[in-house]
Amino acid sequence: MKKADSTDSTAAERELESKSFRRTWLLIALAHGVNATLNLIIATTVVYRYIHHPGIGTLCELHAVIVWLKTCSYAFTNRDLRHALLSPPTADAVPQLYKECPYPRNVTLRNLTYFWWAPTLVYQPVYPRTAHIRWGFVAKRLLEVVGLSIAIWIASAQYAAPLLQNSLDKISTLDIPSILERLMKLSTISLFCWLAGFFALFQSFLNALAEVMRFGDREFYTEWWNVSSIRKYWTTWNKPVYHFMKRHIYMPLVGRGCPPAVAQVIVFLFSGVLHELLVGVPTHNILGMYRPLSVLVQTRLIFLHRRRVRGHGLPAAADSAHGSVGEDEKPEWEGDGQCHLLG
Repeated sequence: MKKADSTDSTAAERELESKSFRRTWLLIALAHGVNATLNLIIATTVVYRYIHHPGIGTLCELHAVIVWLKTCSYAFTNRDLRHALLSPPTADAVPQLYKECPYPRNVTLRNLTYFWWAPTLVYQPVYPRTAHIRWGFVAKRLLEVVGLSIAIWIASAQYAAPLLQNSLDKISTLDIPSILERLMKLSTISLFCWLAGFFALFQSFLNALAEVMRFGDREFYTEWWNVSSIRKYWTTWNKPVYHFMKRHIYMPLVGRGCPPAVAQVIVFLFSGVLHELLVGVPTHNILGMYRPLSVLVQTRLIFLHRRRVRGHGLPAAADSAHGSVGEDEKPEWEGDGQCHLLG
């Protein structure tokens, strides 16, 4: 009888300790989330009210969003690692690579600083690393960034800006043919600036940063220009954001019983909010969900056109593979390649 009472007492104490731990963790998580979100709100307010240069505002807002996403990933991943440490049955889910720096040994300023600068939005205690830094590779990538930035600035200042200025009188008089003509001209230069900016950021800058940080995973995008569906497009053109959305939003929602279709809608809405922060706030032109929805519609029209071309037997875009680093410029690996997080 005494043994049974002792067992019940021990179980009750463990239950109380578990409730106390969960309550404490929820309070800390709430404080952590409020602090990180307030930092993003303050930065967004400053950009919207006091920074009127769209370029400078975009850089400031981009930095604020990246810091917020990295802070969230750092907190979520360490929560999972802490859960694995306290629950031995789930310890097997921890990747083998993480054992080089097991939790809580990874919670150091040096580890956090590396993640702060690494070209990724998803935190890992350990990343695959390259053997050394190729400074010639870094110089080449930085020259590409500078050259493309100058090209974008010249195209915007010498072509796009005068074209927009000359369109004001046509818009005021509702001269539809002239407006359509200028839209066609503007779409060409907009496409050029977008592609040049994409190459400068995802191919040149991120590869240069990865080389300096000896960061092993260089797949910042895949061949999005050859995909045949909108879903595939959104998962290939921006791999860092895709990995964050999948790891910290989509998979947790699905794991908690949310239907995959609903989880996809939530991810799309969250992505729309981020697009408004990065585009609408620096340009002082907040459109709500109109911008991401318009992009979705335009992308859908492109894919319908591709299918129509293929249906008539006409040659589509070449399906040549393309990586973030050329075959002759791939880094030498230390470690076992891309490692996946818990869950």
